Amino acid sequence: MRQFSISRILVPVDFSQRSEDAARAAKRLAAHFGAELILLHVVEPFHVDFAMLEPFEDSLRKLSQAHLAKRQSQLDAFGLPELQGANITRAIGEGTAAAEILECAKSRNADLVVMPTRGHSRLRGLLIGSVTAKVLDESDGPVLTVTHLKPEGDLADWRIRHILCAVDLGTRSDCVLRWGAALAEEFHAQVSVLHVASDPKIGDRVAKAIEAAGIKAESLIAAGEPHKVVADTAARLGADLVIIGRGVATDTLGRLRAQGYGIVRQAPCPVLSV
Repeated sequence: MRQFSISRILVPVDFSQRSEDAARAAKRLAAHFGAELILLHVVEPFHVDFAMLEPFEDSLRKLSQAHLAKRQSQLDAFGLPELQGANITRAIGEGTAAAEILECAKSRNADLVVMPTRGHSRLRGLLIGSVTAKVLDESDGPVLTVTHLKPEGDLADWRIRHILCAVDLGTRSDCVLRWGAALAEEFHAQVSVLHVASDPKIGDRVAKAIEAAGIKAESLIAAGEPHKVVADTAARLGADLVIIGRGVATDTLGRLRAQGYGIVRQAPCPVLSV
């Protein structure tokens, strides 16, 4: 009997190429686990200075209804025929994008959120979009982000054959290793565990953490800037997935620390933040 399962996967979509790539990656996971794929598009409210003026209320209402109908039509057509055969639920949310994504994940008991990263204008290659950053910071569940720096290619053929677990030996490291162990068993994947430190003697602690997780994995210790070391190691190993931990909810710097954002930005493969 399967001990690890994913039943519902939430995919926020904005009809961009990157959200199509995220949906393809999500479909791969949904097909493996027999999971429901929830496609969510969020329509943000109009911001019109004269919206409260009585003469314009009816016109604004009609404009809003027409916009919502257009978005619903786009959502109905999104991903076809690429997502054919998947168990898909399509939902429209109205409000602030990140808040609606988080609420939908909670209300629908999503086991996983899969979404692209997005930057802005000339800084697109450097920044994580504000919506993705907020979801990463505030989500109670795991979030899978697809490759940030370069076009993802056809993620319809994404395979998980080598997993890189990046651990800091903090409070979330056990969770990172549990996810690594579970996904490795599901996909018969190889696992490498990386800890970035200048002291090679810390390898004993990493080995004990791996043993405690009941996982067969190569242990790697490397010095340098964590986000660069993780990205470089993932590229060198040809990793198909990097797993990292988020901070606890009480962290004043956010649940995904600065190094975590750097890993998401620079990793050459999808990153699972747990």
